[in-house]
Amino acid sequence: MFQALKITGVEGQVRWVYSPAIIFGPWSITAHGSAGTLTAQIVSVNEFRVRQHPLVVVVPAGRAEWRWTVRDLQISGSTLTATLERQE
Repeated sequence: MFQALKITGVEGQVRWVYSPAIIFGPWSITAHGSAGTLTAQIVSVNEFRVRQHPLVVVVPAGRAEWRWTVRDLQISGSTLTATLERQE
């Protein structure tokens, strides 16, 4: 767990199973403990998949991927804001 952490990137996805529900561009995640907040610029949204559960945020990390479970998400125009929790 982290006391405070902020990471940024240029691309990522919100996935339902293995399918993209949201593809996003520039993003940042601010984390405290095992929870965090994602803010990102939306590139595309699949209206059906984005309403399914569970959703997972996936961002590239070199040759690997980082993943967080989506607890809640909001879309306002082209901005995505999501509350995340660490995957066990």
